[in-house]
Amino acid sequence: MRPGGLSNIVSITRARIGLWRRNCGGNKMRRFLGVALATVVLSGSAAASDFERNVFLGAGLGAGVGALIGSAGGPAGAGVGAAIGGVSGGVIVFLIRPDGCYIQNRRGELWQVPCYGRVVRASACYVGNELSGLRQVPCPARL
Repeated sequence: MRPGGLSNIVSITRARIGLWRRNCGGNKMRRFLGVALATVVLSGSAAASDFERNVFLGAGLGAGVGALIGSAGGPAGAGVGAAIGGVSGGVIVFLIRPDGCYIQNRRGELWQVPCYGRVVRASACYVGNELSGLRQVPCPARL
């Protein structure tokens, strides 16, 4: 082997890797992932219920506040702060649930119904959520 032969191979390999990174590596993929994320964020909330939208908004706000607070510790702190803030914001909004309206039919099945309007063929009516439990209320305008 010639002197410097191995170093020539290493330098050629490094040059090819650098050329690949510049031409087809990270920038196109990063741009694609950014567009895909924006598409999911903008279209995903349209198909979600009000409650799911509120959880998503709470997670986003928590991530923003966490990133601002964590950025005082440097770039790594901003990422950690955003992750912790997003999770805690989503959990807090998830725990704050509005009361739902439920009916029990003659077969004993429990169904969630809109809280306004008439209740058709209900044996009992309830109001509440998963955390506070259900409490029985008089059924409005039974048919």
